[in-house]
Order: sequence, then structure tokens, then C-alpha cells
Amino acid sequence: MQSTAIVPAFPSVIEDWWWMQACQKWPELSEDKLLNLIRKEIVQQSDRFNKFRDFDADAYGKRDLSILAYGNFYYPRTWTAMSFAMAEAFHFREWTPPPKGPVRILDLGSGTGASGLSCLHFLQNQGIKNHIQLEAVDYSSKSLIFVKKVHAANRGLWSDSRVSTTRMDLNFPFDEKNRKRYDLILLGYSLNELLDEEGDDSNYRQLLSFLPSLLKNNGLAIITEPAQAEICHTLHQNCAKLTKEDANVFLHAPYFNGICCPLADNKSKYFSHEVRKMRPPSVMEKINRPLNLEIRDVKFGFSILGLNKPKRLGHDENICRIISPIKKRKGTVSFIGMSADGHEYTYEFQRRDLSKEELNKIMNLSRGDIIKIAEVTNLAENKDRLRISHYENLTALFAPKIMKIKQI
Repeated sequence: MQSTAIVPAFPSVIEDWWWMQACQKWPELSEDKLLNLIRKEIVQQSDRFNKFRDFDADAYGKRDLSILAYGNFYYPRTWTAMSFAMAEAFHFREWTPPPKGPVRILDLGSGTGASGLSCLHFLQNQGIKNHIQLEAVDYSSKSLIFVKKVHAANRGLWSDSRVSTTRMDLNFPFDEKNRKRYDLILLGYSLNELLDEEGDDSNYRQLLSFLPSLLKNNGLAIITEPAQAEICHTLHQNCAKLTKEDANVFLHAPYFNGICCPLADNKSKYFSHEVRKMRPPSVMEKINRPLNLEIRDVKFGFSILGLNKPKRLGHDENICRIISPIKKRKGTVSFIGMSADGHEYTYEFQRRDLSKEELNKIMNLSRGDIIKIAEVTNLAENKDRLRISHYENLTALFAPKIMKIKQI
């Protein structure tokens, strides 16, 4: 099954730039000592995000070590997640740039710019001719300095673009008098940081509800979040609430026809998130060798909101998004899909009906791929289990893959 969208790989020049910043900061350290220094910080950052959820400015975004460790290890992951989300917005959800004038992008909680600059790079690689203006917003002034540094040092990746920065805490309301409107609003792994440790999500909901007022009529808000069940459920529940309260706001993704995420409200075994293959940069691999963290997949939850009605895609089980791993058993290969009618189905092939090549192609499908099935058969013993008789009945509507591109 061929890919339907090519996602540009994380640029090696960005990898080299971050590593050079670390080498220049600690020139007295050997490579091994520098790698060990970064590894210790990576472990602390992992605990900070996953255990303690401590997002105070003094905890990260203020120290050189925090920023440079993130840039050399986590930056490619955040970048790649937004690249995949942008691929869906552009290739499947039918976002188009304005016919005239610049593409205006707002990156909220930008940090050092992984999501915003990923978006610039993606649009440049799609042949967008518009001038692109990126406004990065974050409460860490030091992080915002790095956004500009990365952009300025690698202009060949985004030749016709400009970056501006604004220091602001997303916990506080926007100035409604000077409201601008944007073609794209990005929140890359940042919205969840507004969730209070004691369960107060008022700031989270306030920012989410304010996003539509910042969008142009054809604009989209693209939100990526860590692939954790509670965080993803919170995102989809609040997006559903927003679309119910505001008739002018529509859900474009992750599912179809504007439907809200059914997994967030029922007791499904799975929760809505993507698992996509990525190519970890060599520096990332070096840092990871003794840590043994998962770096060959990028996992993320996401949602896309807009003011235009979403693309219509039928209302039955013949279109679905894969929401489970692909399982290969002795007699069958199967996966669970969320269909266009908002129901979960298990789709299965009999392995005896598949050639080795066809089996390999099915096993290479990714969680998050969107497929169309020409013909399915209900199994009498289980109405939610559907049999696909032939591989040729399967068509990829959205199956993005990363391809190495020649750097500019």
C-alpha cells in the first residue's frame, strides 16, 4: 500500500545546529561527558513531564542545560508530530493557504519553536508560494530567543518567512481589543500544561474556547498532545464540549464528518492517538543508548478545529481510522478501526487469502492511517467483527510516511 502523503524528515542541519550549541556551551567537555550531562537532564525532564508535571519557568525553559538537552533529544519528536498533523490538515482535511497575502501562523506555547518551525518547513516543502509569518508565544523569554536563533541560522529551510515572538503566559487571557486572526494556530504539546495538578482545568478550557476567535474563516487550529490516556481524553472531551456550545466551530480530526471522539466518553480499551514511524537523528540515538527509551515511534494525540464545515466522508463502516496495533495471529491479521459512523469495528483478513507481500503491506499500516474498504462481510457470531475478503478491497485515504529529502 503506497503512502498518500510524504512527510519531510527532520532536517539534519537542525540536528547539527543543536549539537553545535551544546558543544560551544561546554567546550571543555569531551563528547562522552557532554552526552552524559544531557542524559541526566533528559531523565529529569522525563520525570518532570510524566511524574511531577512541573511546568514552572524555573524548572525548564530558563536554564541552558534544559533548553539544549531538549533541543538535542525531544525537539525532533515534537517537530515530527506536528509534521504528521500538518500532513493530515494539508493532504486530507483540505486546508489551503490564502489566495493572496501571507500565511499567518500562531504557535502558542512555542518553547524553542519545534512545532512552529516544523510547520514552516512542511509548507516550504509543499511548494507554498506565499510569504509565511510565524508568531511564537511562550512565557520563557530564553526559549523565544532560541526560536529566532534556529530560524535565522537555517534560512534555507524557510526562505520566504519571518518570525516574531511574544512573551506571554497562556494561563492569562488574551487582549481581545488587539485580536489578530490566523490561517493556522498550533499548540504542540503545550495545551496540557494548563491543567492544574488539583484537577482545575478552567485555564485549559478558557484558552481552547478562545481559539476560534483567533482563526480566519478557512483557518485551522492544530493541537498535538502527549500520548497519555488522561491527557488525550481531556483534549477530546473539551473539543466535543466546545463544538456543542458553539455552532460555528467544527471538529475536523481525528475522526470524520465532525463527530466527536467516541473513545473519550466510553470505556474503550483504546484511546485516540497516533503511532507513527520516525527516523531518530544520530545525536538522539547516541543520547538514548544507555537510556533505552522508545525513539523510533512518535506517539501523539491530536485534534483539528476549524470554522468551516469538515469534509464529508460517508456514514458507514467502509471508511475508518486505525485505532489499534495491527495484530497477526495464526489464522488472521486484524486491527480495530473507528468508522465514519462513530462505531468501533474489528477488521480482519484470513491469512490464507493473503500473499506474503500483501501481509507485509498490512503489517506496515500505522495506527492513525485512514482507509477505505470496498466490501466487508459481517461475521454472524459478532456484528462488530468484519471480514475483508481481498487485499485489493483496501485503499489508503491517508497513510503518511517520512521520506528523507535533500536539504536545501
